[in-house]
Amino acid sequence: MISTTFTPAAALAGLLLVSSSALHAGSPGPASAATSAPPGPSVTTYATGLTNPRGLVFGPDGHLYVAEAGIGGEQTATDETGCPADFNVFSPYFAGYTGRVTRVLANGTTQTVAANLPSTVDSGGSGFGPTDVAFIGDQLYVLIEMGGCSHGLPDDLPAILRVNKDGSTTNVANLNAWHAANLPNYIKDEDPESTDQEPGGVFHSMIAQGKFLYVVETNRGFLLRVDPKSGIVEKLYDMSVDSKEHNPIVMARRGNEFHVGTFGEDDGPAELAVFDKNFAGYSLPFESLNPIVGLAWRGNKLFGVEIFPLVAAWSPDSANLVAFDPKTGERTEVLTGFASFPNGLVTGPDGALYTSNWAIGGADGGSILRIVP
Repeated sequence: MISTTFTPAAALAGLLLVSSSALHAGSPGPASAATSAPPGPSVTTYATGLTNPRGLVFGPDGHLYVAEAGIGGEQTATDETGCPADFNVFSPYFAGYTGRVTRVLANGTTQTVAANLPSTVDSGGSGFGPTDVAFIGDQLYVLIEMGGCSHGLPDDLPAILRVNKDGSTTNVANLNAWHAANLPNYIKDEDPESTDQEPGGVFHSMIAQGKFLYVVETNRGFLLRVDPKSGIVEKLYDMSVDSKEHNPIVMARRGNEFHVGTFGEDDGPAELAVFDKNFAGYSLPFESLNPIVGLAWRGNKLFGVEIFPLVAAWSPDSANLVAFDPKTGERTEVLTGFASFPNGLVTGPDGALYTSNWAIGGADGGSILRIVP
């Protein structure tokens, strides 16, 4: 069971950030006398200096936009009724306005699109704030992962914010209020001393389709559809309906199918679930193993980013890029150990794949990787 998706083991606290130049990339195989083998996958650093970079998307202008979760601040819960400072194994939280949305130009130069966005940090030092970005037409939206008084933030958070042309933001969907009014089918543990349940939920990722935003809430297993113009939030599916925790974390769509990757239940293998457009239920046609934090289609192949191996949780330099065959469901490892705690995956207009690296790790240590499989 997970709550704060990027909460590493305590041993990670002393880790030093590593240079992206040391990332492991595949190498070409031996060439024959007559022909040369095709080059292996390549990984290069596209942008650096980011603070806990999370979800990312290419905008209509062709540039990459990245949500940076920030590093919290000094605001804390009041610890009065309705605002407890200690409510789960990851509290207390310390909040501020250190999150932002960043635009990355083709040469790797970064520009701040929206700054001073809400951010909160748990007792282990992991930051949660802006966690994903999406465009409907030329309008940019940013998803704030966690919030509420117990996290040192206003009670209209977590939420979806519209990013205005001047860099200001407008709250268009109060996900905290929705979460409070919609209990999941199943909650394993509600004891504050042992649970990882979050009062306002953990809304980790978001994609845009048509006029709607589709949101994945990982803490209690909700898949939602949000109309940002009306603010209406619709529950599409509760993955706890079978009285188990699946911890969905990322979604991709192709045609009439939605693909949802999970973090896995109780240290078990992850799932790659396939829903139809009506979200009546799901099938599991794909082989899957390690926690999936990014999904993207490239041509006829579905790629996934696994944050670390199931047998070596929260180990750095252990992320995998995998490909799933849509006909057979077979999982193939394309790159192993190519990144540390990545998050998100998108296909760029150039056909390359892009993911955030060091999605946890502190100020200015994060980067964006460009992958040519």
